Amino acid sequence: MQEITLSKLFTLLSIVFAGLAGADYLSVVPAASTNAHGYCLQDHSSDMRTCSFHTLEQCVVVISGRGGSCARSPYPAREAAMAVN
Repeated sequence: MQEITLSKLFTLLSIVFAGLAGADYLSVVPAASTNAHGYCLQDHSSDMRTCSFHTLEQCVVVISGRGGSCARSPYPAREAAMAVN
């Protein structure tokens, strides 16, 4: 009788753990930005602008130690431009 109870408990805990792991996985999805590449890097040494970053954190990592600045992309989102046409 006790073996059946432990087996049911183990099954229940496995289901709960799998549900929590799935919920944690889904919460890692990055937030959508207004632009496909929402942030630009302005390199101060070469005066080049690169707008290929989805998040501000990605841009900041690239400029760390080399100088530059990060800002929102001044270009409209591709989806917004298509909606106007």
